[in-house]
Formats: sequence, structure tokens, C-alpha cells
Amino acid sequence: MTLALAQDTISPRPTVLIVDDEAAPRAALTQILKQDFNILTAENGSHALSLINDHGVDLITLDLKLPDTSGSDILKEIKRTHREIEIIMVTAYGTLQSAMDCVRHGAAGFLLKPFNASELLSISLQTSHKKQRLDMLRRAMAEEQALWQPEPASTNAWQALMARYAGQVKSGLLEVSSRETTSPLIQLISDLLEAKDRYLVNHGNRVSFYATLVANQLQLPLAEQQHLALGALAHDLDLISGDSSFLLTQDVDRLRHHPDIGARIGRAIGLPAEAVQIIALHHERWDGTGYPFALKEERIPYLARLVALAQTFDELTSEQSGTTPVSLKKALALIEEQSGTTFDPSLVEVFCRTIRDQPPQIAYASPTSSSVY
Repeated sequence: MTLALAQDTISPRPTVLIVDDEAAPRAALTQILKQDFNILTAENGSHALSLINDHGVDLITLDLKLPDTSGSDILKEIKRTHREIEIIMVTAYGTLQSAMDCVRHGAAGFLLKPFNASELLSISLQTSHKKQRLDMLRRAMAEEQALWQPEPASTNAWQALMARYAGQVKSGLLEVSSRETTSPLIQLISDLLEAKDRYLVNHGNRVSFYATLVANQLQLPLAEQQHLALGALAHDLDLISGDSSFLLTQDVDRLRHHPDIGARIGRAIGLPAEAVQIIALHHERWDGTGYPFALKEERIPYLARLVALAQTFDELTSEQSGTTPVSLKKALALIEEQSGTTFDPSLVEVFCRTIRDQPPQIAYASPTSSSVY
């Protein structure tokens, strides 16, 4: 079965909404962007929200300080109601912490005034291209049911989607910036995760970061480190499927088999076998009580055991996991309590030591799909 979607055509010019309470910056931004974008402007947060509801908006440049509210509050509201809109924060009062906060809440970038015109245009075009990629994938994942069917139907559907994605990147319609990644496969995985939920790509990046920190400490061969980084990024690929609501229920049978969806996707898009194993088996437990196969101890692939540790650590410490994050000290203590039951004891020792040896800002930091400029 092949994709039943219409061929993509060149999209109309994207629309950018410029939100700034001062007339001069609005005029400057308009002048820079008007050749490549349709322009809307707003002088405050309430005006911006009304324009978003009345017009199709692709990209927003948003001042951090507004007269009626903060830009960060508007950012959160827009991402709550219109998650597909990309937002670049533009401010003269930025700090590293404010930039990190905005990126964590969904901003695609953070630009300080006074800004360079060519840099602003480049970032805006780059962000617009990303939105086109994500919109195309969202449509495909919503409309093409064969993607979620058993093999070989799912394999054929994914390969057709990959061909469209690659062809549009090559044509320039969905340009992939070299600043975002150097690997087309990593870019595709990142886009698939973000198209479903931005938390998934940020979580995947952090898990990959923590796992590779430990892999470096273990001096694993370069090929294994590459497979680990890829599998850790993609470990939640099953969650991009059309219906993952069962994860919030007590449907034990579906819960135990959901990793197979991610493994099927991984095989279809050409991930190496080692990375596919991570996707399929990172829910296994050292004592044999995990899923989907109740594997025990050394029967669980080494890299999958390592990713199980990294993803648990991130779930414990991440503000975006849906639960209240705990301190680094508490998270490592909880992991150590599960040594010999959930986790490989030898890996627990190396993992906890490696994380404790990192500076605080590194221990909680990892790359994300967004950038701070």
C-alpha cells in the first residue's frame, strides 16, 4: 500500500506575526522580512492572540517584554492552543536563563537586540522551513493509516513517506539547515518526534546525551556509541503512532507490545539493528519483570540497558515529564535503589558516578531540536 496523499506543491508565502510594543522595531522587522513573508504586526499580547485566532500564522517574532503581559506567558499560551506555530523570541533584556526557559517552553530560537538583519532573516527562513517539514509529517501521520499497520504494509508506507521527505529536502521545498544536524536520518527522527509532541524530541535528545556521556566513560567503540546515540534519540518512536492514549490506561497487553511499533518504524526507515534493539527492549528489567519479552540480566542487550537508565534519569529530573522533577541527588538515589532489580548493577555504578562528576549545568543539560541564537 502506498501513500494516498496528494503531491506537495510549493506553499504560498508563509505569514509572520511581529509582536513588539515599539513602532521602530516593528518597522525594522517588517523591512527585513517582507520580501519572503506576509507580515502581520501587533503591539501587545492580547492583540497578538486575536490576530492568531483570526489569521493563519506560521511564524511569530515575539518580544519578551510587552505592556500587558510577558512574552514568556504569551509563548506558553500560543504553544498550548497553537502548538504548530513556530516562535522566535526577540528582546533587549535577555539572559541565559530566560533563553533556556523560553526554549524549554517551545520557542524555536532566542535573538538579542540589536540584531543583525541577515542573521534574523536566516533564522526566520530556517524556522519556516522546519515548520513546513513538520506540517508535512503531521498530515502524513494523521492521514496514512498504513504507517501503523503490521509489516510489510507499514514498511512500504514509511519508505514512501521517506522518499517524499527526501525529495522535498533535495528540491529545497523543505530545506534542512546544516545548523540543525549533519545527519539526514537524525533530522528525520527528530522531525517525526517533534511533529507528534515537542517533549518527545527534547526527551530523546536528553536521553541520548546522558547515555553517550556514560558510553564515553566506558570507552565503548565509536560504532557502538553511534548506535547508542541514534537508538536513544529514537527510543520513543512508538509514541508517534496515531493513538498512544493507551499509555495512560491500565491496558497491560497493549502496553507490553507498544515497543514493537517503534521497532517496526525503526526498521522501515533504515536504523541499524543495534538501534532498533534499543527501541524494542529498553523497557526490559534486569530481574526479568520487564516487557515485551521478560528478558533477564545479560539477555538484555547492553545498549538497551544503558538507555533504560538514561531515560529513567531524565523522566525523574525533567520539568516536562508531567511529574514534579526531583533533584539530581534524589534521582540518582532512586536509581541506585533499583540496582539489581530494574537496572544492571554494574551500569548503575558507572552511570551514577558519571553524572555526579559533571558540573551541575552539564548534568541537567542536553541538546534540543531548538537553538538559542
